[in-house]
Amino acid sequence: MASERIIELRNLLNKACHSYYVLDNPFLEDAIYDQLYLELIELESQNPNLISKDSPTQRIGESPVNGFKSSIHRIPLLSLDNAFDLKELNKWFIKVNKFLEANECHTNDLKMVGELKIDGNAIALSYIDGLLVKAATRGDGSQGEDITSNVKTIKSIPLRLNLDNPPPWTEIRGEAFIPNKIFDFINQEKRMKGEDLFANPRNACAGTLRQLDPKIVANRRLDFFAYTIHFPHEWINTNNYPNKHSSQWDSLEWLKQAGFKVNPNSELMTDLEKVQAFYKKWNKERFQLPYATDGVVIKLNDFNHQISTGFTQKAPRWAIALKYPAEEAPTKLLKLTYQVGRSGTVTPVAEFEPVLLAGTKVSRATVHNANRIA
Repeated sequence: MASERIIELRNLLNKACHSYYVLDNPFLEDAIYDQLYLELIELESQNPNLISKDSPTQRIGESPVNGFKSSIHRIPLLSLDNAFDLKELNKWFIKVNKFLEANECHTNDLKMVGELKIDGNAIALSYIDGLLVKAATRGDGSQGEDITSNVKTIKSIPLRLNLDNPPPWTEIRGEAFIPNKIFDFINQEKRMKGEDLFANPRNACAGTLRQLDPKIVANRRLDFFAYTIHFPHEWINTNNYPNKHSSQWDSLEWLKQAGFKVNPNSELMTDLEKVQAFYKKWNKERFQLPYATDGVVIKLNDFNHQISTGFTQKAPRWAIALKYPAEEAPTKLLKLTYQVGRSGTVTPVAEFEPVLLAGTKVSRATVHNANRIA
């Protein structure tokens, strides 16, 4: 029967997609995948009533949209406070300990999770009974833009959770990004067409997610790392809830089981010295990665510690983004000009030979130090 073959093909192709894009362990040759995919398209075209939202044919099946609707986040998508050196990291750690001690929490075993801060765009994914129903940008943290059609084209994001008993709803948070090789390829195409180039992978990703035509998004081959999950409170007390899910490290493992791609460079650390070593390591090795990062994120591992530490109005106290120091590179000063602001303030501007910094070509910079100008 057509219905049975459609289900068989859908399950096989989704499994193959997960193995290829998430596990990096393909089990179907491209030619075979394409043949089965074409068979599924043919069967669904003959039986449109059998098309499901989690079918692989639906990743780029929708027509261009007229614009993006506003989407209210079920749970606020907050930003993180920043630290710019190890001294500021130490201050954060001291504050965290004070909050925990004030709430009579044991801090002898204060484990932390270190994750790479991917230089992309935060996305909130909403699943109902395991099925992806909505994807939204961060926006102002309370509401963003509904970009579901575009996010469905990202093949490392499962259309249906790989779980037998999914929760009634779940919210997944993560970072969409464009790998460096894909970014270079996109700019090469734009250069050949005489179009303006993207400044860096992050800007390219943001511009891509706001394209009105999902087929353009699909051609740019975005990727995604998941890092946060939210469950309904009433489901936590049921037998389906994973009992050991009590920490950020558990969350990352759950996300892998559910079918998501999780950054492989995360670490579970037992003290501040290991956190500092983690930061120093990736400050040196980040340029060897196939994607852009601009720092590391440090989180308290235990959910009870996170609850005790709480939130400010805009960010969790239990996490901090430790940014890499600003990049420096030598170049040749070509000339010094001046620009006049609306208030009449005159600012000197240095124009120099273009140099690549943090993935962006820079050729102008304001100058404020008279000694440096001299």
